Amino acid sequence: MKQAIAGIVRWTGFGALQRFLFARRGVSIVVYHDPDPDILRQHLAWYAKRYSFTTLDAVADAMETGRWGDLPPYPLVVTLDDGHRNNAKLEALFQEFGVRPTIYLCSNIVGTTRPYWWKTPAAERIGAETLKRVSDPERRRRLAEAGNDPDREAGDRQSLTWDEVHRMARTFDYGAHTRTHPILLQCDDHRAREEITLCKTELEAATGLPCAHFAFPNGDFSEREVEAIRRAGYRTARTIDPGWNGPKTDPLRLKAVPITDDASVAWMSVQVTGIPAWLRKLKGGSGVKPAEVATGQPIPAA
Repeated sequence: MKQAIAGIVRWTGFGALQRFLFARRGVSIVVYHDPDPDILRQHLAWYAKRYSFTTLDAVADAMETGRWGDLPPYPLVVTLDDGHRNNAKLEALFQEFGVRPTIYLCSNIVGTTRPYWWKTPAAERIGAETLKRVSDPERRRRLAEAGNDPDREAGDRQSLTWDEVHRMARTFDYGAHTRTHPILLQCDDHRAREEITLCKTELEAATGLPCAHFAFPNGDFSEREVEAIRRAGYRTARTIDPGWNGPKTDPLRLKAVPITDDASVAWMSVQVTGIPAWLRKLKGGSGVKPAEVATGQPIPAA
């Protein structure tokens, strides 16, 4: 089915038309997590023929100064979420293509053996999607009772080390992805604010670099989270709501398209149009949630 859709997009020229109409002056942001270098090389080669790589700092500068024309035509930003240990294998590849991506780090997971909670046997048994729908204390309780306490170090590391983060700063920019990657809408007001604000403080202390950019875990946010990000002093916040970014886009609600880490080039070329993400959104995917969800009150367990 994916190859058929990809064939239709290529045959109709829809992707090329969409790039000309929307991506020529609108910023595209793509989202990866833990891609294989060989697959990512193919993706970067495809982007390089159709887009101009740029950075989040350049986008923020253009938004803040009003000088949108300073951005190159077909501007594209590459981002990676979480700070997975294998991201260290991508440095030479990004240097080869002249790309300076942003990795959004979880400040209490990087440099430790704490697991990414959704990558644990406990989450696999319970179901990660089920855990995303319960209050944050309930999620942590269920994981701990199932044998994988997300607040404790255990087993092999899944994340980058701080030494790797320091070395890779010559190639990557770093943003914040909360301290522990909770679903922010399932946190009370205090924990949500801490996850957003302290992540910035901790990353700046550990790296000695400014942390100006934020990405919402799972793409879930409400006005409460946006206001906390604004108060913390971030320049941008990236969603996974599909679309392109222009001079009038809210910098704390940047649009982006998730790219499957192991996607074929054909399927990636469909994903970058935003069509799969829009279809997921229509079926009830991530993004802004009703205001009552973010009241700070505990949410009943599913």
